[in-house]
Parts: sequence; structure tokens; C-alpha cells
Amino acid sequence: MYMVSATAPRKTIEAAADALAWLDPSPAEAIDTKEETRTLWRLDAYANDFESAHGCAGVIELVDASLSPVVTKLEDMDWVALSLEGLPAVHAGPFVVAGAHELAKGHPGRIPLWIEAGPAFGTGHHGTTSGCLLALTEVAKSHALGKVFDVGTGSGVLAIAAVKKGATFAIASDMDAESVRVARINAANNKVKNKIKFLTVMGAQSQLIRSQGPYDTIFANILAKPLISLSKDLAPLLSPGGVVILSGLLNFQEPSVRAAFEGRGLKRIGRIRKDGWSTLTYQKPKSALSPAKKKTSELKRLIDALEAGDMSVLSQYDGFEPETD
Repeated sequence: MYMVSATAPRKTIEAAADALAWLDPSPAEAIDTKEETRTLWRLDAYANDFESAHGCAGVIELVDASLSPVVTKLEDMDWVALSLEGLPAVHAGPFVVAGAHELAKGHPGRIPLWIEAGPAFGTGHHGTTSGCLLALTEVAKSHALGKVFDVGTGSGVLAIAAVKKGATFAIASDMDAESVRVARINAANNKVKNKIKFLTVMGAQSQLIRSQGPYDTIFANILAKPLISLSKDLAPLLSPGGVVILSGLLNFQEPSVRAAFEGRGLKRIGRIRKDGWSTLTYQKPKSALSPAKKKTSELKRLIDALEAGDMSVLSQYDGFEPETD
């Protein structure tokens, strides 16, 4: 595993992160941005091999010639597990996410989510996972969670949390077989394995996923570009009045994701920003009226342009100017 790092003013770092995120395929397996000082931000991109790492460096340099990315070979270790060892429990709304040792200390009044450090994403320490748990908490105040679909489930933490919060049943999918294996263990540890069906599948293309719909609550904690592509599959899977909680997008990637889902007739009812990441909550109208005012051809053109990384199309739609706060 290799890490490619660069520091620069925020807008430059965001542009470089966007360039890596929108490449298909991208040489980066994961991308992270964070504030280093008052004037500088840092980009860390992770790649599996030497060639991909230098591919990341090349993309970063193309964005801005002043950037000087540094490639570092990481020792062959389970960095995810090591980085999480000894971390404190995470509190998000009524939930507490932690390993068995930390949970044994007692957290009165909290809903425990037993998730051990491991290779599957979703331990609550990342801004996207905690953001989804906070959004789930808000949704549950006025909405029956009912039947749940969790796409890109990782550790299974969101599906497990939904069931513990009152959902009747959940289907959770991930393209990574190891993540699904770990998620099944986590569901058993949390005593909800009989209420969650795990599938190793990409996106929402499984016949079982479609046949079990519509869903009252959907989670999609992945990345901005896959979210845009999935908008055409997730919107029809929602029941009238159902909600979808989206995360895995950086704050500056909001406009394109918003355009995709609002273009499908969904209404944004919530937003949480945490550690540079956004969590968006959308609801499907309860009426049987046509969900989109735009013509089908216009909507297809918008989605195709966004999937291709053409952000300029957003300027044609009111309400989708990039946000700076």
C-alpha cells in the first residue's frame, strides 16, 4: 500500500481530490482531505501498488503544477485495525459504537453497537458513518424505519443500528466479500442476524434486492460518483414517503449529488456536515404525481454529464451553486 500526500490552499486540494475521485477507473483506492493549518489543507490518496501511486501523483500535478505530491510506501500491515486500536467509543445520537472491551465499561442509556476494529469500513470514527447515524436518529423521530436497504454496507453498522432502532428487516449489500463476512459476524454479535440479509453484490442490481422493495429507509454511504450513478436505481426502490440517507461525499461534492437525487424527484429534508464530509437525507413524495418536472431526455443528459465529471451543467439549474460554508 502506498500513500500520496500533498498540501496546498483548500481550493487547490479540493480540485485535486475531485480529479482523483471522478477518474474511472481511479488509481486511488481511497482519498481523504483535511485542514492542516489556517491556510493549508492536506490531501492523502491511497493506492495498492507503485504504478497506481505514481498515477495519483501525476493526476495531482496536472491539477496544479505548484503541487509536489510525496509518495510513501506503507509497511504491509492491517492499517485499519492498527489505527483503531485503543480508540474511544464513538457516541452518535443515542448510539455508542465500540469494541467489546470498551462496551464492557458500560454506557447507560445508549444503544450499543458492537463493532470491532477490522478491514470492513464503518466503525463510527469516520465522519460519514457518524453522520449517517445522526441522520438515522433524526429520521426515526418522525418516520417508521420499516424495511431497510443498506448499499455498500461495509461493517454492517448502519443496518444493525437501524434494526436496533426499530426497523423490521434489512437487506445489506457490499461488493467486497470480506466486508460481508465481517458484517455477518457483527450482526450476530449484536443479536440481530435474523433480521438482516447480507448479499455480496455491486450496487442495487440483485433481483432479490429489487423483489424485496420498495424500502422505507435506504442507506448509501459510498462515494460521490457511485451515488450519482445509483440515483436511478435507488429512487424507484423507495416507498412513497420513504427516505434515503446518503454519505461518502466531501462537502464540495454536494452540488452534483444533490442535482442527481433532486432530479429524480426527491426532496432534501436534512444535511449534516462533519469533518469535511456531508450526509444528505432525501424523502420521496407521498403523492402519485410525476416526481420530476424535467423531461426525461433533459434528466438523462444531466445525469450523464455528472457521471462524466462535467460540473458545468449545474450552472443551468437554480439552487445548485457550490456552497462555501
